[in-house]
Amino acid sequence: MTRRIKISIQASHEQYHPSDLLEDVLYMEKKGIKRCWTSDHYMPWWNSGASGGAAWPWMGAALAKTCDLVLGTGVTAPILRYHPAIVAQVFATLASMFPNRVILGLGRGEAMNEVTSGNVWPTNAERFAMLREAIKLIKKLWKEKWVTFTGEYYWVKDSRLYTKPDEPIPIYIAAAGKQSAELAGEEGNGLITTESNIDKIRNNLIPAFEKGEGKREQDQKATINKEIVLFIPASYDEDEEKSLQSIRFWRGSMIKAFFETDIHDPRKIEENGLIIEDDSLKKHLFLISSAEEAIRKISAFADAGITEIVLTNSSPNKQKLIDLLTDRIIPSL
Repeated sequence: MTRRIKISIQASHEQYHPSDLLEDVLYMEKKGIKRCWTSDHYMPWWNSGASGGAAWPWMGAALAKTCDLVLGTGVTAPILRYHPAIVAQVFATLASMFPNRVILGLGRGEAMNEVTSGNVWPTNAERFAMLREAIKLIKKLWKEKWVTFTGEYYWVKDSRLYTKPDEPIPIYIAAAGKQSAELAGEEGNGLITTESNIDKIRNNLIPAFEKGEGKREQDQKATINKEIVLFIPASYDEDEEKSLQSIRFWRGSMIKAFFETDIHDPRKIEENGLIIEDDSLKKHLFLISSAEEAIRKISAFADAGITEIVLTNSSPNKQKLIDLLTDRIIPSL
């Protein structure tokens, strides 16, 4: 028996204009999709045909235009271009205006967003330490009345969020390896990953997440959602070539070095991404031409422990994928 799994959609600001994405969420809600995540980037993973909308104002518009849809970032990097106190304020405001409809994904960021907005790119170890510290500060500002905080990377003095959320905002932490997965279990409500290798999910990420969960204070263990969320670019069309043509946009994001090193120019990322061949796209991304094919792939991830798949909708016709999901795939899971 396949475990129950959620299917959500990612609104990709890198690939589509924010007005088009707003129309997409209206259609998602109409068709019964429950959650929509949004990328939070300054620059895109590709240069040709790209877009670059800001996630936060778009989230406010999307929440106001919909009634029940839950929205969150996948993911926000609270380390350089965003100070953690500002992240705390923005999401507290959204959550107080739209109760129980806002979630926050947090991660260590990429050079294409942080360097291009005027920052020096830290080492991987420094970014991890910055993320851990930022999470602690965000939580304190949401919970405590007055906050004075002095850390290694951030400090605030006599700081107060006068508008706080009535309920805790779920935090999901991005992880590609064991260290961040453990942090997600220790400090988050769930884990976000782009790792599509089932063996690595089952044998590396989930055990590390559970190890982190074991470090939580006893009274905090009940707050964890134990969600393992996979983000994966998706494209659907009965004509495979049309699906491939649309999803080739994501080739740059498939080169793992770009998540760690100071390669920040989308033109350079695109130049390097051209080496990714179609066979690799078929193997590692969610490229489908039928409901049956989709169900097989989703079931394999569910059996590995994934609790939610977030499909970055890169289909030639985005509504066709949503229709396939809601009419045939989700009812069959």
